[in-house]
Amino acid sequence: MHRLSLSARLTVTFVVIIATCFILVGWLLYRAAEHRVYEQDETNLVLSARHLRRLVAELDSLDDLKAHQDRMVVSVLGDPSNALRMVDGTGKTVIDYNPTAYPLDLPSAVPIGQRIIAGMLHTWYGDHGLPVHGIAVAGQVRDGAHVTIMVARSFADREALLRRYGRDMAMRLLAGMIAAIVLSHLLVRRALRPLRSMATDAATINAQSLHTRLSAGNAPAEFHALSGALNEMLDRLEGGFARVWQFTVDLAHDLRTPVGNLRGTNEVALTRARTPAEYQALLASNIEECDRVSRTIESVLFLARADNPQFALQRVHLDIGIELEQIVDYFEGIASEAGINIRIQGQASISADRELFRRAVGNLLSNALRYTPQGQTITLFTEHMNGAVTVTVENPGAGIAQEHLEKLFDRFYRVDRSRSDSANSTGLGLSIVRSIMELHGGNVTVDSHPEGITRFVLWFPSSHQR
Repeated sequence: MHRLSLSARLTVTFVVIIATCFILVGWLLYRAAEHRVYEQDETNLVLSARHLRRLVAELDSLDDLKAHQDRMVVSVLGDPSNALRMVDGTGKTVIDYNPTAYPLDLPSAVPIGQRIIAGMLHTWYGDHGLPVHGIAVAGQVRDGAHVTIMVARSFADREALLRRYGRDMAMRLLAGMIAAIVLSHLLVRRALRPLRSMATDAATINAQSLHTRLSAGNAPAEFHALSGALNEMLDRLEGGFARVWQFTVDLAHDLRTPVGNLRGTNEVALTRARTPAEYQALLASNIEECDRVSRTIESVLFLARADNPQFALQRVHLDIGIELEQIVDYFEGIASEAGINIRIQGQASISADRELFRRAVGNLLSNALRYTPQGQTITLFTEHMNGAVTVTVENPGAGIAQEHLEKLFDRFYRVDRSRSDSANSTGLGLSIVRSIMELHGGNVTVDSHPEGITRFVLWFPSSHQR
């Protein structure tokens, strides 16, 4: 389906508005001119009627009236469009002047002594439907004879004048509308030029040129708002592409190491015949590398699912003290082998996904076991703080430098070799913790003091408490 461009839509809108205004103004001007023309001629008719009644009153008899017919016609009417008829009390016509022969038979006359006004005029239509205005007034000569004076005017010439005026006005309005269409189209195209320029620039942006930004130049403020919004979107896209690229590089790097180890050990094993014990050791080593690859893939898949907006939590009521005890029981064997004690403090409850909660705390505890010196104690405690429920995992150790804390939850980010254990760590554990807390509407924070205490805190919002 063909859609009108924005320029065409705006042009049509402007033309409709301008045409409506032109037609309305033209109609008002025509009506004003018509009113003025009719008003002046009707006033002349009223004045003529008054004058004729005074002249009749000055005459002695109906014979004098006949004798002054020319005077009345020429000096009083003075216009061939006017007509005059006078009849005596018996209905006999005394004076009859009607050059255009339109009907002149008025039903009633204004009584003697009553003031003649424009509102008393009658309107009727002659041949070809042309309007005639007229009035009948009663008069009386000096000998007492009554006379009915009928004076009228044909408005055929005025109608012709108004028709010419209407045609001229219509032609000028049409010319004005055509000019308005052309000017509106040109102005709209000029006004939308920045938008076309932005569209052209946007069409050139691809994955390799996401650093390009759109400029509205000297365009109106609305275009600056649009370009600003588009540039912010490009910022987000550029950041997203950068994160995806970095994630891909890190993932490839982390998978390449175990795959390379598998290939290397197998190639070495095949250089000569081995004893069964050596083959068993080789297979055990290969299984460890496969486990490492599996953990990395499982972590990546979990982060991908967590990023999906459709990811649904299975919230249940959790007694945090009980949950922490079960998590510690799971890690008790590893802690005993490392000579590390684990202590639990506090009591609270929340509404959360049990499996995700255990995974988040388990990742932090596993991390703490990795960096806590032998003979030291890891502390897990929960409490209510600032309207939230917190779960803290605190361990002594070498600590983490401040410059690393901000990036500690980035995917595959490792502080340094001394704090990383590539054989047992995928570099995604803390990223998973942050994703889990975001799914619960909370967050995770960390603070660490070199040669002191490192403390990770899970913040569950109060709305999820029970």
